[in-house]
Amino acid sequence: MRAARLFGPGDLRVVDAPVPRPARGEVLVRVMSYAPYGTDVGTYLNRHGRYVSAYPVGIGADFSGVVEECGPGVEGYQPGDRVAALALDHCGDCANCSQGRTNLCLDPNFAKLVRQTCCEEYTLVSARKLAVLPDAVTFDDAAMLAGVVDALNAYEQMGLREGDTVAVIGVGAMGLGAIATATALGLAVTALGGTGRRCELAEGLGAAVLSIAQHGEDLTERAHASRPGGFPAIIETTASDWGIAQAFAIAAPGGIVALTGGGQLPLTSWDVVDRELRIVGVRAGHHQAQALDLIASGKLSLRSTISGRFPLERVADAFAQLAGEGAKDIGRFIIDVGGAR
Repeated sequence: MRAARLFGPGDLRVVDAPVPRPARGEVLVRVMSYAPYGTDVGTYLNRHGRYVSAYPVGIGADFSGVVEECGPGVEGYQPGDRVAALALDHCGDCANCSQGRTNLCLDPNFAKLVRQTCCEEYTLVSARKLAVLPDAVTFDDAAMLAGVVDALNAYEQMGLREGDTVAVIGVGAMGLGAIATATALGLAVTALGGTGRRCELAEGLGAAVLSIAQHGEDLTERAHASRPGGFPAIIETTASDWGIAQAFAIAAPGGIVALTGGGQLPLTSWDVVDRELRIVGVRAGHHQAQALDLIASGKLSLRSTISGRFPLERVADAFAQLAGEGAKDIGRFIIDVGGAR
């Protein structure tokens, strides 16, 4: 099969690789669409040496495809099924998994994050991560689930309901997913960040946008002008020092901040106490079925954010653009691995 492999930071090549065979509990999926997002770009560049410890290595997480072969013990799937996959594997039996919180699996065998690789013609997936796509959900739709699933997790933890207000920090792939999800749930959403066309994409998804003139600009004053007293709920999608600082700066007293990653928090325990802030972590999510239902019902679509399409053989060109100065004008790229939508 043809497969994308990183041989060093920014050195992405498409090479020949053996087609893997599914072991017990695994499914071989023929990949159709793959949509890179921020974590993939971080892996491509290996920022701060965090993502890759040894080369060559595969890449990709957000994808859709068709079941090619089922390994021993797999039930509920058959060749030809159109599927998408959750980010995290899980045991399916522990207390959290039994309650549906599979992203917080208690089994130590699943504690370490093992990243999916999908920028290749075939990929192995744990059957526990899969879901069959409704007829109305296209391969492209299902290749852009990560931001939606994360946002659904965050909004559930925040206790948000239709008519509530939420601020989304960042208008990258994950931010656009959070905005579209907020709109689908009937939330009023303000997005902070963006210097290029991504701001227009965010507006098209239903957000009021406070854009920045340059990287690192402080939006605190403008945010408080648009929402006196601050925002009651914020989801931070950039996992950057800037984004996290903005999130806490615009939070209203008694507000709640959802974090999807990042470094040290820019506040002390007393800052949290004095403002009675609440902080929730968002470790991916388990809301795959809800995400697919929202798409199938027509309430949620990220198709307007697709800025370009590339065949697998040109994936290096796609990543060069996503990691370059022009990324501010790019929503999502689709890598047409299987050539079908």
